[in-house]
Amino acid sequence: MHKLITHLKHLILPTFCAYCKIFYQDDTQVLCSECKAAIRPVVSHQLQITKTKSITVHAVGAYDQPLVSLLLAKRSGKRTVAHQLGKLAWQQTAVRHLEFDCVVPIPLHWTRYAWRGYNQADEIARVIAHNSGMPMVHLLRRIKRTPFQSHFTGDAREQNVMGAFALKEKTSLYKDKHLLLVDDVMTSGATLKQAARELYRLQPASITAIVISRVA
Repeated sequence: MHKLITHLKHLILPTFCAYCKIFYQDDTQVLCSECKAAIRPVVSHQLQITKTKSITVHAVGAYDQPLVSLLLAKRSGKRTVAHQLGKLAWQQTAVRHLEFDCVVPIPLHWTRYAWRGYNQADEIARVIAHNSGMPMVHLLRRIKRTPFQSHFTGDAREQNVMGAFALKEKTSLYKDKHLLLVDDVMTSGATLKQAARELYRLQPASITAIVISRVA
């Protein structure tokens, strides 16, 4: 009976690759085996936050196809794709083996959220939280509406996001906790760095970051 139901499900709601759109049978996977094999892996990266603190950044892969197309789908409001990116983060990285107490998405400024209708980092974080059983918490707010980081290079990226984040509240609840910081893309690391600096004010035991794609 289970096999029959599964077969009918595939006939009515067939699974297709999020990138190349071909149909396939495994509805637990976001990409077909060929597209998944096209992801260029990158090693974890140590991002220096202060003179004494650094965080490890994990990524699904390099900023290349097929990930680029999925990431840019946010521009056309494709929220479902953000959910698929969360599944990729869970399936394709070490995040499912990491120790963390809560999942913290990088926030959007409210004006950008209103324009887009959702935050891609939120959707990715929500999938990770669901699969891990850990809560997603919005510890940060974005207090500056900054131009897109893609408009800048080098040190200008860090200047652009300087002071962009603030803690929602100063609380002792997260002291000695392990925080998982989530964003969609890392280029220079400036955004993650500014967010982590704020989170370190909570005195967590550690901060680890997960992104979908990193510029190698």
